[in-house]
Amino acid sequence: MDSIKVKGAFVVDVIDNSGNIVEHYQDNNLVVTLGKTNAAKLLGGHADGKKVSKIAVGTNPADPTVSDTSITGMYSKAIDGASYPDANSVQFNWSLDNAEANGMSIVEFGLLNDSNALFARKVRTAITKTSAVRLVGTWKITIN
Repeated sequence: MDSIKVKGAFVVDVIDNSGNIVEHYQDNNLVVTLGKTNAAKLLGGHADGKKVSKIAVGTNPADPTVSDTSITGMYSKAIDGASYPDANSVQFNWSLDNAEANGMSIVEFGLLNDSNALFARKVRTAITKTSAVRLVGTWKITIN
């Protein structure tokens, strides 16, 4: 019996005011239960199935679990766009500019749908967000 698996790949670059990449980070991430439920409802045409439309950052360093439902101390904004790098994946492009989320010690990242339901969550070491840096990243979701 075939089973469908959903997995994510998270990338973030921390870029200084001169345009230099001061840190490049990439790792897999967890697609949470709410995200899988959202995908199933979206495929079935259910009214609760919403597209992924936002990047969120927060302050909770706890390891991700499939039962996660929120981002702590959240700052969120619309993703910059989506592309389809291959037949079974979607890539969300996102950024936090110099004036966004300043003063946060960002340790968690999330993808949210149009109803602000958490789709995926990633935790990493802290990025102290100031106006001296901007974050640019991608979040690829693959269905196998």
